[in-house]
Amino acid sequence: MPDQRELATAAALALPRFVGSTALFHAAVAERMGVTPTELHCLHLLHGGVSDSPSELARLLGMSTGAFTRLLDRMARHRLAERAPDPADRRRLVVRPLPDRMAELAELYAPMARFVGERLARFDRRQLTALLEFLTDGTAAAERSTADLPDVTQVITVD
Repeated sequence: MPDQRELATAAALALPRFVGSTALFHAAVAERMGVTPTELHCLHLLHGGVSDSPSELARLLGMSTGAFTRLLDRMARHRLAERAPDPADRRRLVVRPLPDRMAELAELYAPMARFVGERLARFDRRQLTALLEFLTDGTAAAERSTADLPDVTQVITVD
């Protein structure tokens, strides 16, 4: 039976393959829906209730507000999402996913959702807590690491 160090090493080595396979799955879903991976990512943010604010969504996607406006225009043409007045403040717009494409998305994700649900159901409370902590901390670390990457214009030098 592997010891703690061997298990940690195996997990660290398996993680990039898992992330890569997941990225390929999301790209395939986006292709089937006829949208870009970024549009699909935005749809996930909307569906997950992360934000409905155009400026916050732009920030989360690493886009300028102008680029996000163009993305939102494409999403509206693809019937993925719409701009709507904020019910709490009619001066403000919110972004809402549209139900017909959400049903299509749910159908494409159903096999993966079943797998994840079945696997998580086998975890005990301690394992679920550890997994959630890892995912939460990993998300924050990835966001910090992304922000810390050097600007490509600073890296390129001309001789």
